Amino acid sequence: MADEPAASAEDEDPAFVGEEESDGLSTPGKDFAAALAVGALAILAMVLAYRLPVPGDAYTAPGLLPFLTGLSLLVMAFALGAMALRRAGGRIPFGGFDPGRFLADDENRRTLLLLGIMFVYVVLVDILEFEFDLFSLGGLMIRFSGFELVTILILTLILRIFWRAPLTRCLLV
Repeated sequence: MADEPAASAEDEDPAFVGEEESDGLSTPGKDFAAALAVGALAILAMVLAYRLPVPGDAYTAPGLLPFLTGLSLLVMAFALGAMALRRAGGRIPFGGFDPGRFLADDENRRTLLLLGIMFVYVVLVDILEFEFDLFSLGGLMIRFSGFELVTILILTLILRIFWRAPLTRCLLV
């Protein structure tokens, strides 16, 4: 019995599982969509890193590390996409997008809400530009700016929505 070959992963039915036991099932469609999103982000990072000025040698260019990071993300996105295609039987794993079914899932609605809140956060941080000197602490000036105000408010909102604790506890956190 000890000499019997172990069953390979290809012999078993494919089970789509997440990284953690508490995660839901991961389908080839979700993995393929994630691969596309990560790949687009990686290409954007590489393009922006390439456009940074090179004041000296290419090995000391400020865009070298972001470019290499984007390249590694692109390789990982390609691998994830290839695995999703293989698990989907070689076809692109999008069987038609149904917005009603997508929005019927509570987790999808919460994800869209969080994306919207993050968009508002970025816009507000860009718009609100102020800074006040509050007090000096051991020679270090403590300041309060638009970044702190917006971050405190948005984090309190996110905690209130997703943690569902009382507003005062969310604000204290």
